Amino acid sequence: MIWTRCCPARAKPCTEHRPTVFQRAAREPARPPGRNRPSRMSSTPPPSTSPDSAASADSGDFRIQSPVEILGLLQRLQQEQTPLILSTPEGLSLSTRVCELDADKGRLLLDRPAAASPLPNLLGAQELTAVAYLDQIRLQFDLEGLMLLQAGPQASQDDLLRANLPQQLYRFQRRQAFRVRPTSRTPQAHVCVPGADEASPITLSLRVLDLSLGGLALLLPPGPAAPATGQLLQAVRVELDRHTRLMVDLRLQHVRPQTDGSRQLGLTFENLDPLAERDLQHYVEQAQKMARLLRKAQGTP
Repeated sequence: MIWTRCCPARAKPCTEHRPTVFQRAAREPARPPGRNRPSRMSSTPPPSTSPDSAASADSGDFRIQSPVEILGLLQRLQQEQTPLILSTPEGLSLSTRVCELDADKGRLLLDRPAAASPLPNLLGAQELTAVAYLDQIRLQFDLEGLMLLQAGPQASQDDLLRANLPQQLYRFQRRQAFRVRPTSRTPQAHVCVPGADEASPITLSLRVLDLSLGGLALLLPPGPAAPATGQLLQAVRVELDRHTRLMVDLRLQHVRPQTDGSRQLGLTFENLDPLAERDLQHYVEQAQKMARLLRKAQGTP
């Protein structure tokens, strides 16, 4: 087979010499979940990444940096032919599958998607996110160095996509249950609610009480009527800090009256785009790390 390279991604050139950690990882047997050793890419031990481990839920650390674990998860994607969704911050996406892993060169090969897919736009994208599901576990990583490899005229296979193996990967439960409280009273959600006596809807700035990767709780003050349970609230602007601002759709799950006349609204995210998900992951991770530091400083477990 003869391969010719074309259509390189403009943002990040393909790195020809990757770290040797994946070369070593390819020769090591995969370890069972929850038996992590320190990563060779870092002098500090990585957090537990077992999705069923209570420790991982407590630590709030979703990042995997161990080359052995990353390679093992990618091998599962390949073996099970799990769909891998590539998307850009602008909302363009396509579906592909892992067809080959080359740990020695630090690369992976993907099936070329259908002709109608927005592949040319993704090849030139400055930022690409890859997402796949294994059972109830969501995997996500940044994809760098994506390019199209075209088979020569004598080749018997179709064209393929090539990219760099990720050096870190996020893994978390599909049921996003890890809730955190904001570190300040600043986080707000700007929500459109019904006006009084059938008046025009009004926009309220509601305080975020807590949140997870699956939803959040808001405090509705006394006075304004609460939306109906099950109602979809579209284009809600959530401002968690000066670096994390999301535009999301929320579905109201329940309304809980409080003793002071206010109400707590429980809402879930609907159709959260990959970029917003990544920003939310980072915020949740940092909030949990801050909470652990505060507990440690106060001498509480």
